[in-house]
Amino acid sequence: MHTLFRSLVVLYGCFIWNIAGLPVNCPSSPAEWCGTRAIAAACGVTEQCTTFVWNNRTNDRVNFTIYYESLCADCRQFTITQVWFAYQAVADIVNLTFVPYGNAHEVYRPETQLYQFYCQHGPDECYANLIHTCAIASYPDIRQHMPFIYCMDATFGDVETVAIQCAKNVSLDYEKISTCTSSRVGNQLQHAYAVQTEKTKPTTAFVPFVTLNGNHTDEIQDRAQTDLIALLCETYKGPNPPSGCKKTT
Repeated sequence: MHTLFRSLVVLYGCFIWNIAGLPVNCPSSPAEWCGTRAIAAACGVTEQCTTFVWNNRTNDRVNFTIYYESLCADCRQFTITQVWFAYQAVADIVNLTFVPYGNAHEVYRPETQLYQFYCQHGPDECYANLIHTCAIASYPDIRQHMPFIYCMDATFGDVETVAIQCAKNVSLDYEKISTCTSSRVGNQLQHAYAVQTEKTKPTTAFVPFVTLNGNHTDEIQDRAQTDLIALLCETYKGPNPPSGCKKTT
């Protein structure tokens, strides 16, 4: 995760902590203890998770980042037809990162000390981008925010109505997401994605724009949009590829 965005996620976590006044609970199943850093801390196993789980994931896993905008037809199609199936088939070998900003641009307003965003598909897209941003920050575990993003991409209608229904469908607390979208922290989180996008994606590039282990080429882009599972499996160099990879050979 981008350093600025990671720092803001930590800040947002503290923000939510202060509102809720409740710590993260340690799950009863040890299999879930390394799910997120917050859970690991609650269980007192941060050092063990870092040494035996997270470091191994970082070394072996393929890093795949998607720069997109929420109401872009091509972006939605990519998530529905490629990313979702890759997530289901080979989630164990890939770090999927979503960056919801795309071809938007921002203007800092000194009078409010906030950024104002202008999006290719209008204000609804800016709002949907912010909802995606806050869903990722509120639920950083890919197993939580990926189904939510997929649901929003696959469902058409009023942005907030869709978001509320999708949160319900995948058992997320929409009030938690909404608290973020209406906060200054949410505005800063979206700004962090703006900075990350502008550093990585050429202004003339179309979205979705992807990077594979930090690299982008036309070949990577074409392979991702035609057979993402095969691309991820071929890039993976770790042991014991999942069964989803074997089906592509």
